[in-house]
Amino acid sequence: MHCKMVFRYSHKSRFDQRPPAAPGWSSYKTALLFLSGWLLSACCSHQLLEIDPAFAQVPTQLEIDSEGPGNGGRVFYLPECCWPEIPESDPESLLPGRAGTPIYSGLDSLSRDQFSLIRHRSFALLTNATGTDRNLAHSLDLMIESGVKPSLVFEPEHGLYGHLDEVAGDGIRRDPVRDLRILSLYSTRRKPAPEHLEGIDLIVVDIQNLPVRCYTYISTLTYLMEMAEELNIELMILDRPNPYGFWEAQGPILNQEYVSFVGTAPVPFMYSLTPGEYARYMKALRFQRMRLTVVRVAGYTRGDIDAPVRGSWINPSPNIPSLESALVYPGVVFYEGTRFSLGRGTTRPFIYSGAPWLNSTQVLAELKALNLPGVEFTEVVFTPTSSHYQGQTCRGIQINPVSARFDSLRTGYEYMRIVRRLHPDQFQYLPNRQGHNFIDLLWGGPGYRLAIEQDLDWKSFRSTWIDDAHKFERLVAPYRLY
Repeated sequence: MHCKMVFRYSHKSRFDQRPPAAPGWSSYKTALLFLSGWLLSACCSHQLLEIDPAFAQVPTQLEIDSEGPGNGGRVFYLPECCWPEIPESDPESLLPGRAGTPIYSGLDSLSRDQFSLIRHRSFALLTNATGTDRNLAHSLDLMIESGVKPSLVFEPEHGLYGHLDEVAGDGIRRDPVRDLRILSLYSTRRKPAPEHLEGIDLIVVDIQNLPVRCYTYISTLTYLMEMAEELNIELMILDRPNPYGFWEAQGPILNQEYVSFVGTAPVPFMYSLTPGEYARYMKALRFQRMRLTVVRVAGYTRGDIDAPVRGSWINPSPNIPSLESALVYPGVVFYEGTRFSLGRGTTRPFIYSGAPWLNSTQVLAELKALNLPGVEFTEVVFTPTSSHYQGQTCRGIQINPVSARFDSLRTGYEYMRIVRRLHPDQFQYLPNRQGHNFIDLLWGGPGYRLAIEQDLDWKSFRSTWIDDAHKFERLVAPYRLY
């Protein structure tokens, strides 16, 4: 793979309207950095970009997309000539999905570029166990080894290592593994205070998300966007694929009377965006003054069904241990608002669900009679080790998605209709601390619960929100990157 080496100057970004650095040591350092970047690559062209006042311009292999309609911020990408050579596929590979065209996340691209865009910046980083490159090296280790150590690390729900299932302690602590300052944003504090960001001019986000509104990483990102705009701090998204890219948006736009930590983003329940696309949409909708940069994924398109398995799977949270669990999650998560087990603590959470009182044989028969597309069902017996019915033997249903025709939301809705109809006395909704039905907060309004109580068929229920979903798809079209 070869291409001509070309040097060029980019136009000055409107994000960095600063005077050029004075001649002298800064210019000398710039030249040294430029030369080192040139030596690192015998293939890729470089451009000089003005990024930080300490270095008037820095060399980068990344290209800039046009900002696009709607003021969606700067978008960088790694040109194809800079992609690493693709190794020949191993005929004995146990993971044939990895033999296809590789996907390079925003982290892969930034690392390949020697972290030029964040070098010599004072930055905070939101990440967790999913923040790894194609070779499973963690972003923190890659950054530290490259001399771009973050000043502060934010951890979302489930913690930096993705293993916690409880609220974290308050305040900054010191991580003993990498000697970093850590601030949990899943404690009594949901966003950093201004004093936590003193001296920081950049917030970097590198995290694998599931684009379901109640999956709280998007709430944490929204709060960081608020702080970035308020304090005039640049926000940079190292983008990652949407594992649900083949599904369009589903569900209603959030009802503002039901805003909570599991429902902050003004999007449908399933919103079909990567973190970078969501940030671009929110910049145009709500945070017009925020300075936004996205490093988009290379080698990825929205409809790639195999995108999550073209790299190694990292659990985005303790009870999403596989792609199958991730696919079933948005359909059955509403059981979190009922007295029903979702198999937490078993080997297959969300795939398994049930209760000690469930007539699983009859539920299975009714589910199979629906002939739902892309899914298979069977009975299962399991003992959850946490949450509802902890330590009790539960009879339940195992949900196996088998094709892209699988409709997670419909499957979960039909399942709950059957359970409530067969067990009207045992089926119970759970309130939250404020007295709301928790299922209403998960859906972003009372519509899901009311449809279950009225035993609406799927077509009738779908008609209550499909216009919102279609409108959203049209609204976000200018901000899509894939």
